[in-house]
Amino acid sequence: MKILIIMGGFFPGKKFGGPPVSVDNFCSLMQNDECYIVTRDHDLFETERYHTICDGWNERANCKVLYLSDADYGRDRFEQVICDLKPDILYLQGLFQRCVFPCLRLSKKYGLRVFLAPRGEVCDGALRLKKYKKIPYIYVMRLFGLFKNIQFQSTSDEETRAIKHWLKADSSAVHQLDNIPSIPPKIYQRREKISGTGRFIFLSRIHPKKNLLGAIRFFHHVRGNATLSIYGPIEDKAYWAMCQDEIRKLPPKITVEYCGLVSHDKVHEVFSQYDAFVFPTISENYGHVIAEALVVGTPVIISDQTPWTDVNEASVGGAFALSDTEGFCNCINSIINMSENDMKKTSSMVKQYVEKKLNIGDLQQKYQRALNIR
Repeated sequence: MKILIIMGGFFPGKKFGGPPVSVDNFCSLMQNDECYIVTRDHDLFETERYHTICDGWNERANCKVLYLSDADYGRDRFEQVICDLKPDILYLQGLFQRCVFPCLRLSKKYGLRVFLAPRGEVCDGALRLKKYKKIPYIYVMRLFGLFKNIQFQSTSDEETRAIKHWLKADSSAVHQLDNIPSIPPKIYQRREKISGTGRFIFLSRIHPKKNLLGAIRFFHHVRGNATLSIYGPIEDKAYWAMCQDEIRKLPPKITVEYCGLVSHDKVHEVFSQYDAFVFPTISENYGHVIAEALVVGTPVIISDQTPWTDVNEASVGGAFALSDTEGFCNCINSIINMSENDMKKTSSMVKQYVEKKLNIGDLQQKYQRALNIR
């Protein structure tokens, strides 16, 4: 099968969040098929072309990638690629991306099968941001009939309901498929855990949706010494200024440091150096960073707005309502109080939990079935 993926950003970019991870892992999963990616030639909020790419199709281990300038990234070039490749299916990432409207129109023109993954953009938490722009856009898409006769990918019950509601999709057209996790290339040596001290990490885009400000505020209430390391692109400078103001109010026993960006091939190693991942996100349809923390044995302290709420039952962290400050703080304090032996046991439980939850062979079969539906 020849699969064409058109998306806003891909590696070597560092600022596009989860979609490049999802797509890269998808291409690895579908290794018996041909995957082609068309994307822009620069990182998010940047204009400089990547130094490591060349003109034409770039060969990667699991796919071929065509990088386009902003001027070239549009309907005419998309149409040329479709005519040249003659793909069996068009796999689109996100709903509110610049490429989606022209690609859906081209799919109608050429009778091309479409598999669209909204990537959580129609879930309540995400849709709430700039709702006044997003809902009219959805209505226009529906008016043009662009959602008819296409297949959708969902990664949670909430997203399935949202796709049916907002995009008016039939149940038979929505395929609930877990995102494909990144598997670490090796086992990383974890740092020694000292009782009474905790090393915490926040790794995500610095944007209101990811709720770094909420994470910082929890540390007003912790007992013992703690370090919070922040990784990720600063997408919203005004929001980051609010976070910095909150950091200055924290007690001296709390150290907060901004550590910049992390390339995708270093994410697992970085997570392995911390005692827990604090991520009170407003909404995630999957949450690749959660999976990436778990697979190296790092407990997660997250909101209940992700598909990972069963971490509570598995005792590998905690998932709490955004209003449950006490729950978040108690979980952070329990991590701080852990001894080295406690942390070793917890880390082992985390790995057992995520290995059982992520069944790669079964996932591959589910994707193949969904992509072959006509």
